[in-house]
Amino acid sequence: MNVIGVLVHGVQAQRAAIAAALAAMPGVEVHESFDDGRFVVVAEDVAGVRASDSLMAFHAIPGVLSAALVFHGVDDDAASADQTNSSPGKATFMETRQS
Repeated sequence: MNVIGVLVHGVQAQRAAIAAALAAMPGVEVHESFDDGRFVVVAEDVAGVRASDSLMAFHAIPGVLSAALVFHGVDDDAASADQTNSSPGKATFMETRQS
């Protein structure tokens, strides 16, 4: 299962509409929003929607100026646990950082 962290930046005047659009997307959660139009968003793979597809869809929301991937994690054990109903194991994470 993929989990991504994204910084979404939108037009300040459209902040409420952007927040509503993000919250309506399956597998997407807004963790923080700021008055200047920035949002800290987490998306994960859900049935029929990959986290990467959600990231691309953020760009299509009216008023969104940018959506930057800042974190990507993969939990292969959780995906297999969903299929076998066993408990999830250790996650492996990879971060992207700007220097």
